[in-house]
Amino acid sequence: MHNFVTLNLKCPVCGESLMDHDKLVDNEHSVRLIIKTPTNKGIIRLSSVYGSYNYISDINIPKDEIAEFYCPHCKSQITSKKECDSCGAPMVPFNIEMGGQVNICSRKGCKNHLMEFSDDNVALKKLYEDYGLNGKNT
Repeated sequence: MHNFVTLNLKCPVCGESLMDHDKLVDNEHSVRLIIKTPTNKGIIRLSSVYGSYNYISDINIPKDEIAEFYCPHCKSQITSKKECDSCGAPMVPFNIEMGGQVNICSRKGCKNHLMEFSDDNVALKKLYEDYGLNGKNT
């Protein structure tokens, strides 16, 4: 039995939902993005499970490659001025529907990520209401 939290994410540029309810990753709705590497461009679906590094992509992404991520709605690049504390690559921010942001590293293979809430009390209340004290069980 595993405890996990799924996040519903939105584009920080246009505010549209990035959730793909048709394609699942980790048996949950995925986060659909356009991905671009120096040699390829395609679609990637990230796991919406916080802490999971699973994804489905229609292009090959070499280990240690830094990718660019784009919103499938407004086509804007999703990037920030924050650099990864682990490897120095740009961090990629997404807005969390309940308020706040999650940032992932843009380098394939780097596991650095962080979550910030705009109001910790509201976020904790929502997490407890949705998942209970022990998280969602599978």
